[in-house]
Amino acid sequence: MTSPMLLRGQNLTLPAAICRVDAIIGWADSTAEVDVSALLLGADQKVRSDADFVFYNQPRSTDGSVRFHAAEERSGNQARIDIELPAVPDDVHTVALVGSIDSGAFGAVGELSLTILDDTGRTLAQFVTSEATTESAFLFGEIYRRAGAWKARAVGQGWDSGLAGLATDFGVSVDDDADSDAVLNEAPRPRNEHPAGSAYRLWGQNRSWQNYELTIEKEFLPAIRSLYPRELPDHDGRLSPEVQLIPEPEGPRGPWAVSVRTAGRTIGYLHADDARNWAAVLRRIVASGFLPTTSSKIWVREYDDWEGGLDLHANVLIGIEDPALAIPVNDPPNAAYTLLPRSGIIQVTKEHEHFDALLKFVPEGGIGLLFVTLHENTAESSRAKPHVEVRIDGERIGQLTPQMSQRFLPMIQHLESRELVTACWGEITGSAVAAKVRIDAIKANEASPEVLDGPPVTVAHLLPALRDPLAYDLTAMRARLAPLRPTPPPPPTAIPLEPPDGSVVRFMKGGHYTYVAVRRGNHWETTSSMSGAIDEVMDWADLASRVRTFDIATAWAPVGKHGDPRVREQLAVVRFTIGSNYLAALNIDKHGRAEGDWYTTVTRRTSSRLPLGDLADWSEITEHGTHVQVATGWRQLE
Repeated sequence: MTSPMLLRGQNLTLPAAICRVDAIIGWADSTAEVDVSALLLGADQKVRSDADFVFYNQPRSTDGSVRFHAAEERSGNQARIDIELPAVPDDVHTVALVGSIDSGAFGAVGELSLTILDDTGRTLAQFVTSEATTESAFLFGEIYRRAGAWKARAVGQGWDSGLAGLATDFGVSVDDDADSDAVLNEAPRPRNEHPAGSAYRLWGQNRSWQNYELTIEKEFLPAIRSLYPRELPDHDGRLSPEVQLIPEPEGPRGPWAVSVRTAGRTIGYLHADDARNWAAVLRRIVASGFLPTTSSKIWVREYDDWEGGLDLHANVLIGIEDPALAIPVNDPPNAAYTLLPRSGIIQVTKEHEHFDALLKFVPEGGIGLLFVTLHENTAESSRAKPHVEVRIDGERIGQLTPQMSQRFLPMIQHLESRELVTACWGEITGSAVAAKVRIDAIKANEASPEVLDGPPVTVAHLLPALRDPLAYDLTAMRARLAPLRPTPPPPPTAIPLEPPDGSVVRFMKGGHYTYVAVRRGNHWETTSSMSGAIDEVMDWADLASRVRTFDIATAWAPVGKHGDPRVREQLAVVRFTIGSNYLAALNIDKHGRAEGDWYTTVTRRTSSRLPLGDLADWSEITEHGTHVQVATGWRQLE
């Protein structure tokens, strides 16, 4: 099926099951430098703040729902914006997809295009235009909400006033006394602002496997199934979505209940004992205004039941370890900083010289996670190499070896030039008499441009810990803690129109069983040889309600006396007659043998008067059948 080509002003409703779309903005001249960006707009078609302007120096929205991806060298004339639709805040009505050019105009860069892809890479819509002339900023299109559905619109509107004019129209603040483009393209200042309701990722899970298995209750199966497309990608589909662990103190499952949610759906609950053990951590995060978040893996399998329906099985694993390792024992740094990605464990040296400073960070359980900062410290001796000093809350607690320091210093120096402190994940283990610290962070040679020059990565401040989990005030987040309504089962698949008499269809059932059916009057005879979801003789309403998709034979070729190599192919289909009986057969042989193994549409009622049965060799078909033809063309029945 070809994707729609939209004209200027046309829109398209996106499929309801889609969770993510990729917007590819392209231009014909690969030497042109086009800056692609996105604007998150409210109902008034204005940004809520400058943080809603997503571009190469601010490559993700604060909630993470919209992300910018720069053009790669091999495809220098396009850039990508991806949008996680369920994560877009409710007060964002439109994501505007725009581009700007610093010198010249869009009329000189050739054909402009916007391509919308779903999360499988399938093209949903395209917009191509050559109408740009003097514009230096261009609104390619929009992804927007309307009546509860997401839509895509081709816009094709330009501005001669460049990015500054476009941004001003959408409410982005621009300093009139300074160079507009310079203001917009300046790297954002380091800040530690995290909007209420944003994700707070559990710390200990960063290195753990998804090892906690949910008990899947029947009422949550529709929610889990709705995360997948209607057609599963394979027999054992797997997803890895982020999930939130949401306390539901006023829900029907009791005051300690913790739901597991993703994409606006509840997919299960923590076991009762575990929910209580996690209450202090999760309620502290929620009381601070954030949503506890971790990773997951989900598998689903569908089987045909004996009544012809589908039996769904699901497994859900989430990444949670010890609650004591879910939150760092200290607060984030007060200075402007960026948190390095994790890569490998490195032991800090000379901690014994700073035990007094370390002792106050050793938790009751003897192990904890914390924020650590790395600093360049030039050695006093001229013969010694500079080393990396390791600090916790500004106090020196050790250092890295000279060899390891050399692998971090270029990155520390670069970030310091941006007025950023280098922070990383740390682990402390100890007792009342000794303590050790390890860090986990990428080294300079592993740092990507986003780490070195992108927006600082920060972690939200949390309220102080309380000993009584019930003492946390959850009032501000009350609306988010209400139990979600169960996801309803998907509507039944529409039954396609019944093909005319004599038609032959091929279909799968049970994940890997292929059948053929032939219409004879007001019923269909199939290659089924046992009772179950598919019977030997069925009417169309019953057959079509049990099968999702059919392929119908559209072309046939006669099979000569000397045979035809096409009939030796696995899943080849032939039709033939024996007397007044019109039959079809399916080759299930995997080895291309001349005889083959053929399932036929011979029924128990007709087998007594025919010279072959529901399982036959090719020699039997050619000996007794006349007008033998092999199917050479198929199309999906809609």
